Amino acid sequence: MTDAVLQVFLLVLVGVLTAAVGWIQEDSARTFSEFVFRVFMPPLLFRAMATVDLSILSIAPVLAYLGTASLLYLAVYMLMGRWGSRSAAHAGDRAAVALSIVFSNNVMVGIPVVKIFFGPEGLAILLSVVSIHALVLLGLGTTGFELARGLETSRAFRWSVLGPVLQKAVFSPVVVPIFLGLGWNLLGLPMPLLMDSVLAVLGQAGVPACLVLLGATLYLDRHRIEPKAVGPIVLGKLVVFPVLVYLVAQHLLALTPLQVAILTTMACLPTGANTYLLAQRYGMGVSLTATGVAATTALTAFTLPYVLSLFSAP
Repeated sequence: MTDAVLQVFLLVLVGVLTAAVGWIQEDSARTFSEFVFRVFMPPLLFRAMATVDLSILSIAPVLAYLGTASLLYLAVYMLMGRWGSRSAAHAGDRAAVALSIVFSNNVMVGIPVVKIFFGPEGLAILLSVVSIHALVLLGLGTTGFELARGLETSRAFRWSVLGPVLQKAVFSPVVVPIFLGLGWNLLGLPMPLLMDSVLAVLGQAGVPACLVLLGATLYLDRHRIEPKAVGPIVLGKLVVFPVLVYLVAQHLLALTPLQVAILTTMACLPTGANTYLLAQRYGMGVSLTATGVAATTALTAFTLPYVLSLFSAP
């Protein structure tokens, strides 16, 4: 295990121990998470995109990752529909499972892991995908849940419900600084030394804070796992999705080794918490999405170090 991987593992362990001894509770973890995402993460994201060499960025990694994720979502959704009932509850479960398999925690886990292990160039590649990741996949998830609600209430599909979800995805404290930093870079604006140093200090604080929060959340959410759903979601999220992304990036599109490493690592990350929040909004598949977040997060503590060890740090 490299020093970078060990560092990630130990920071997550600190969070687990912090929650285990009662130093942080569920409410305080949620508050601290909001603080981290609104104060520490935006400077990190803005600075990363404002200072990166734009020549390393391309549309191919975005298409490889989100194209694979979208097709896998549709495949899981349709296969579950073919083999299961046609009830509204089952339709909601289909959307929940499909979204849990393809929606990775690319912010809380992905950003610190990639920054530590692959450096600024790897982080820029990840952020190019993150900029529209939620927009695309939450849009698919919302469509799936809305179709299920239509079966439940005999109402027609309403495109208007997508608006608030997509608006929240676009104007989040994660996406906005990415595009602002990219715009700063494209305009060729100089980065004042004082501004750069302040952004760097704030961003450095965000990386360990995210990993410690991850560990605490993992411990606090351990009771939300639904045993029957663990196998399919874990298999899809931590095996099928990463393998498909790797094959598309490596063999179909022949991306660079760094791009292949970043995209495969992203696919190996645990299910993101937004899946659980979306399921709560619709009151469907809540236990399934909670299982996806909790179970994949727990197992990623063991699988991610192995995956990272397969890629040599650039």
